Amino acid sequence: MIGRILVAIDGSSHSQKAVEYSAEIAAGCKADLIILTVIKFHQTPKITEELRAYAELEQISVSTLDSMKLLSNDMLAAAERTARDKGVSKVKTVVETGPVARTIVSYADKNNVDIIAIGSRGLGNIEATLRGGVSHRVELLAKCAVLTVK
Repeated sequence: MIGRILVAIDGSSHSQKAVEYSAEIAAGCKADLIILTVIKFHQTPKITEELRAYAELEQISVSTLDSMKLLSNDMLAAAERTARDKGVSKVKTVVETGPVARTIVSYADKNNVDIIAIGSRGLGNIEATLRGGVSHRVELLAKCAVLTVK
């Protein structure tokens, strides 16, 4: 029985399809759906000096990691809307930081996930060509079933 599905997203069209597929499966099985995005530390954008100065002037605490989390929350909210539109009642969204494939698999292990859904191509296509894609590494490392969506 499928009780918990984890879908890993990065904003790519393939990860959007993974959300759609996993949401349909979750709705059909009445399973929980966890939507996860992982931020790599070296991916965080630099905040301009002007923005940092403005934040300090307004006494707003800003870090690059906080900025990435805010952007990720928008992406996760859109994915959650898609899942709910497909009939999923139990949806959880999560932002983690770390090495992407290992973080996905570790989260799945710790949360007793039955299936990991992931897009076959993400936003890091050049890195994937050189080192092997995240979806491939998740397939190799995962102890549960992995659904790779094209």
